[in-house]
Amino acid sequence: MNSAIPNYYSKKILYSLLFVLRIFIFIAAVTMVVIEIREAYLFKDILHLALFSISFLVCSLQIAISRHKVVMKSQERARRFFMMALFSMTAAFLELVDLGFDQIVDRLSGVQAFLPWYQSICILESIFGITAIMMLAYSLDRMLVSLRSIAIEYKAISL
Repeated sequence: MNSAIPNYYSKKILYSLLFVLRIFIFIAAVTMVVIEIREAYLFKDILHLALFSISFLVCSLQIAISRHKVVMKSQERARRFFMMALFSMTAAFLELVDLGFDQIVDRLSGVQAFLPWYQSICILESIFGITAIMMLAYSLDRMLVSLRSIAIEYKAISL
């Protein structure tokens, strides 16, 4: 038993939950991709705005963590979090582009002459949405891995 580590069991639970969160992020990303593919011809303005907001908030969190020099302890970790934030910000703006394509699809949906364009834009819109979801999921996964490695270094701190 590791009695030398204060609150060993609570930290073990924390590390396990960070791993479980990674699994949930993967499941959520797969679910969102399936929804994006399944609803390629539907208007999902609220979904895109929600994903934009989530991506932007994650980006803000990652930048805030990267600026916390006491926790980061190294420039490399801070740079890594900043790069993760760039992935999240790119995902946020891809969701805005996706929302713009939704607006174009909304205008073209009733016009028979634009039917080939309608289908092409719907497919392109789905590709942008899937790309944004994958970028955000990757960024969150890497963030959780980094946070877990940072937390492991703080074994001597009691909770």
